[in-house]
Amino acid sequence: MDILLALDSIKDFENSIEIGNYFKDELEKDNKNNNVSILPFLDGGMGTVEIMKEVIGGDFSYVNVHNPIGEATTARYIIKNNSCVMEMAQACGLRLMYKDKLNVMESSSIGMGEMLVDGLNNGCENFFIGIGDTAVNDMGMGMLYALGVRFFDKNLNSLNPVAKNMIKVDSIDTSGLDKRILDVNIEIATSLPLTLFQKNSFLDRAMRKGASNEEILKLEKASKHFSKKISEHLGVSEIDFPYLGVGGGVSWALYIFFKAKISNSMELVLSLVDFEKQVKDKDLLIITENVDEFNGENSINLAKFAKRYNKDIKIIFLQDEDYQKLEDNSYIDNIYEFSLDPILERSDYEKEIRSMAKDFIGEKLALKEK
Repeated sequence: MDILLALDSIKDFENSIEIGNYFKDELEKDNKNNNVSILPFLDGGMGTVEIMKEVIGGDFSYVNVHNPIGEATTARYIIKNNSCVMEMAQACGLRLMYKDKLNVMESSSIGMGEMLVDGLNNGCENFFIGIGDTAVNDMGMGMLYALGVRFFDKNLNSLNPVAKNMIKVDSIDTSGLDKRILDVNIEIATSLPLTLFQKNSFLDRAMRKGASNEEILKLEKASKHFSKKISEHLGVSEIDFPYLGVGGGVSWALYIFFKAKISNSMELVLSLVDFEKQVKDKDLLIITENVDEFNGENSINLAKFAKRYNKDIKIIFLQDEDYQKLEDNSYIDNIYEFSLDPILERSDYEKEIRSMAKDFIGEKLALKEK
């Protein structure tokens, strides 16, 4: 059987390539006639750099940056020729923070700006930036600061670029902006259509980043003030549409300042790997995704494209019982439900996921009908 795997990270453990390798090992071990291929699954968040390296190659570059609360950390990104692939979560990710240290009001995206500067220093002219899984809500204030923008209160005191200070911004100085950033191409990859202040606002996810209800109200007021001040300074109208709220508003800052292009993460991968060629001769496509995060949007779109190119392919969705259920649709043929034990030791997850793969195989694909 020819099988294609498109498996997102499970329980935030490893990236889709590694998860796919565990399944590939077990599927081919069970039946030597199984021919298994792995399709990188990308949502723009954690694992973007590792996944894209599998797709395009290139070399890792390392840079010292500040995490969301100003502590030193090391981020890595890919450089290939004059292009680079960055992942905002490398510098601003939730995974960099202990839960009890999350402090959204003191958070800053400065580490993302420091990565951009390093990319410029390395001669990059094309920037691909995966945005997701971040612990910041500063509308890109920190990122802009790292690129040379300065912010002042009504008394002309310089402001530290953290979320709580957005409300204090009275004037902005862009004379120190690193002008090199104006001459590069920036493409944002994300799968989460968050707005700034409309339905599905980025503020709805601030609690996940440690914000209290009171802090969310403060963030809303501060973010609206910051949006107004930036727009006035640039001489443009205020804007708000899906995907601008991703990364705590960093997507908005990249768009309004540098005319960044915004793309769907998975659709970009499909174009890079020639998905039509990969899927046309396959018998089975196996997908999994945390439906809580994106309502299964990536999986449904992937299944839709697969059926377009190969009407006979069977598509199975692996459904984590602990998460929201995937809604019925005409593209998924079967749903297989799994549950992993709540294991504390990260080193045990590989064993659990391999065991889950064996259970899946053990049912001889006599899967639960949706």
